[in-house]
Amino acid sequence: MNRYLPLRLGAALIAVLLMALAWWMVLAAERGVQSLSLTRDGVPVTLLLPAVTEPAPGVVMAHGFAGSDRLMRHWALTLARAGVVVALPDLSGHGRNQAPLDWWNDPEQFQRDVQTALDLLLSRPEVDHQHLGLLGHSLGAGAAIDAGRLRLDDVSAVVAISPGQSEVGPDSPRNLMLMAGAWEGPFLAAAKTLLEQAGGEGGDPLQGTARTLTVIPHAEHIGILFRHEAHAASLAWFARAWDLSIPDVSPNPTLAWWLLHLLAVLILWRALVPLFAHRESPSLLGMHPDWMDHTRRPLLRAALSGIGATLALIGIGEVIYLDGLGGILVSPQFALWLALAGLFWLALGTRPPRPEWSDLGWGMVMFGVLMLAFGVLGAKVWLAWWPPLHRLPYLPVLTLLILPWALALSTALLGREGIRGFGLGLGITLVTMVTVGIAAAVVDGMMFLLIILPLLPVMLALPLLVSLPAQRPWAGGLAMAAFLGWTLTMMFPLI
Repeated sequence: MNRYLPLRLGAALIAVLLMALAWWMVLAAERGVQSLSLTRDGVPVTLLLPAVTEPAPGVVMAHGFAGSDRLMRHWALTLARAGVVVALPDLSGHGRNQAPLDWWNDPEQFQRDVQTALDLLLSRPEVDHQHLGLLGHSLGAGAAIDAGRLRLDDVSAVVAISPGQSEVGPDSPRNLMLMAGAWEGPFLAAAKTLLEQAGGEGGDPLQGTARTLTVIPHAEHIGILFRHEAHAASLAWFARAWDLSIPDVSPNPTLAWWLLHLLAVLILWRALVPLFAHRESPSLLGMHPDWMDHTRRPLLRAALSGIGATLALIGIGEVIYLDGLGGILVSPQFALWLALAGLFWLALGTRPPRPEWSDLGWGMVMFGVLMLAFGVLGAKVWLAWWPPLHRLPYLPVLTLLILPWALALSTALLGREGIRGFGLGLGITLVTMVTVGIAAAVVDGMMFLLIILPLLPVMLALPLLVSLPAQRPWAGGLAMAAFLGWTLTMMFPLI
């Protein structure tokens, strides 16, 4: 190891410098834009104020299901840097908003949240009240359309991204742009239907009847939020509707710097962990003779466990209503599926070594690395990462449910390091994607997972890369369970 010490220390130094550069560039992208955290009528709103001397146009940006104001921040910064005041609300049940989601009994609550953010813009002296617009994504697209129809005197343009079904007409809402990614078939079809209902392509922006559909190539439901083509198209539409000259803005680079930061943290961890991880750990020596029996055929075991978990969850759903279990949507079903899959996996013969007190310390360190890599800077760019107090009780419950599966996965990777271990981890991830996809299609309340399923490899690859060098199943399992539990705690709406 001493022979490679200079290389490891050099890689660590480069990683630290890259991390510092990423932070510097993310913070630099926000210079000239003031961010205020406000609350109006119970709706948390982040207000982005550009550096302008006179009242500026204003836009309310509404996120989609399982999103937050942070998810729209990347897009919002483009508008703010072009001189537009942007209001980013957390819709009911989402993010910091403590009002429960209740769309079964109150389908108008989201458009009311949008109107509340619009009223906040109208109360601000920095905003030009004659030039206001609404922009929404997915669930937020419907809320923006509905609010725009009700506020024709205030709102002169609406941009609806990845919309579902809504009520539109030839002149309501005013100046409607529909947008969808080329890779999100149902939403693109819905946008085309709405365009027909709204009178088709064309119209006069001065009369409020302009309509158009913009298709973003090579974009799916989440990726469209980070495409500069989409940002620029929305900005041009607002400028046309307002009959204003708005300067072109260069692409927002913050997501790329966040990705560089994530990579730098992984490089730093990979360079330093061999200096502290002792492979002569008694737990590893103790399980070595029968290691192959305990970890063989991991892909088959993962597949059988996923199928068993899906069948068991279907059976549980016949007895207990799973949708909204525990007061939160999707997260409990997914965590329960992982718990069942993990228990099946362990029952099939996968056996972790005996835990040691040092595993707790290693697990905390690994979780800290995951937080640093993924969430700390991500909270400045696109993630609602820090849970408000009313969400914290879900964190330990979800973490404990995920632990059996995370422990089984970490055990299956024991002894398989480097490319071999990561390749096996990706193989198990793909198996998990397929089995989770099947569960999402047949289990009540899990359908939304089909939309975000492409994110699963990213969410699993990161803890795999962190846990593999240490080769401590209990530590890696604890870190992975806490990381996924944290994500599920923040992501899905409360009811």
